[in-house]
Amino acid sequence: MKKKVFLTVFTVACLLCCVIPFVGMTIIPSNETIGNEQQTTLPSINNEDGQLNKNYLQQLGDYFSTHYAFRPQIISADAEIQSNIFNTSNLDSVIVGKNNWLYYSSTLDNYLGRNLMSQRGLFNTKHNLEITQEYLNEKNIKFLFTVAPNKNTLYPENMPFYYGKKESTDSNIVNFTSSLKDSKLNYCDLFKTLADYDEVLYLQQDSHWNNKGALIAYNKILDCLGKSHNDYESATVSRKKNFYGDLGKMLYPTTQKPEYNFEYDIDESYSYVTPTKSVEEPNIVTQNDEATGRLYMYRDSFGNALLPYFANAYNSAYFTKTFPVDLAFEVGVQQSDTVIFEIAERNLIWFTQSPPVIPARELNIPTSTKSVDNNWKVRAEISQVNMQYVSMCGSVDSELCKDDSEFIVIVKDKNGNSKAFEAFTTSNETCDYCFQAYIPVEYLKSDSVNVSVIIKNGNEYLLTKSKTADIHEAKI
Repeated sequence: MKKKVFLTVFTVACLLCCVIPFVGMTIIPSNETIGNEQQTTLPSINNEDGQLNKNYLQQLGDYFSTHYAFRPQIISADAEIQSNIFNTSNLDSVIVGKNNWLYYSSTLDNYLGRNLMSQRGLFNTKHNLEITQEYLNEKNIKFLFTVAPNKNTLYPENMPFYYGKKESTDSNIVNFTSSLKDSKLNYCDLFKTLADYDEVLYLQQDSHWNNKGALIAYNKILDCLGKSHNDYESATVSRKKNFYGDLGKMLYPTTQKPEYNFEYDIDESYSYVTPTKSVEEPNIVTQNDEATGRLYMYRDSFGNALLPYFANAYNSAYFTKTFPVDLAFEVGVQQSDTVIFEIAERNLIWFTQSPPVIPARELNIPTSTKSVDNNWKVRAEISQVNMQYVSMCGSVDSELCKDDSEFIVIVKDKNGNSKAFEAFTTSNETCDYCFQAYIPVEYLKSDSVNVSVIIKNGNEYLLTKSKTADIHEAKI
């Protein structure tokens, strides 16, 4: 009899646990977004054209999964149980480490030394940045590239033990730095600078550096640029336990505890030109009449803590998170004299996959080429980033290439004359031997273009057979 009562009570309790979040939606739905998720809206049975919405049930399920009652509380309770008892995470995107440390899961492969960028991928990144630097230098614009190290690249000691032995001691940032041995790329090595400090410069429950780490990075970057600046060594600094990290917000939306961060008492002499509510916004312009220089800075979330320092250091500063970078247009509009690219180590491959939008440099057509019969692909499309250019992209046979092969795109202009353009070397999910060149629309016919590619292997030039590519409209 007691067993029967227990089973009944247990069954009713389980049903209530399932029903309450659903029924509660009608009274107190959860409208709070957690982490970086996008808020969903209640779907309609019919589409705008009056037709039946075939995806209604799927959309309704998505809506319920982000709006059921007590959602933040339930997620937090589950996370507390799994992290404190089982030392694991209830989110695929967050790793629970030792001593209350949290790490971003997208950095795991790099930490374990597996699935790293290939030698060709590293060359592609370096080569694309060198092309970018050369383009800017020809316009008397300084360029600097820097990488914010992954948290577990600098501080691996609090990663969980159950991942086992690393496959290698390599990492993308170490391999990339090594690839720059003979390069003229103006690279600022923050990994070495931050690693040399005995104290921890990243946050426990966040994926980024703390404010002291950001200040050290700022000073190193401007030192590399040779720009005089306030280093804030004499600024009053305090430690306050009032910071809520991004990973903690994702894992513990209602039970997260604050952690210590540094606060510097600095005179912010800049003002916002754009209507700015948060440094998280994708495009921000600042003005400081007490400083000199005009900065254009591509930055990711690591740049949030950097922004006030750089805004103070430059008369005019444009900060963007928009990617790919519409560099030629935006630098022209902003009349920038300095360009900085800052990116997280976990996103280093982005400049291999989507190089900045700048006009391809016109070259002389090599006189001594060897024709090759190979299977290569090309696509011509009006750039969706900047419609003044046709994006000429494709891939070539890897067997004809070396790790440091470069590409030249040959096109016939609207007058039937052949022109040669330097191409970015790019990668996609299946191939590291791809190319991309942004060619001004004014050079080409509006409907199609005759294209061939030269593979440059040192002093050897291999010429593919030409193809006719239709010029597609931009995908908006």
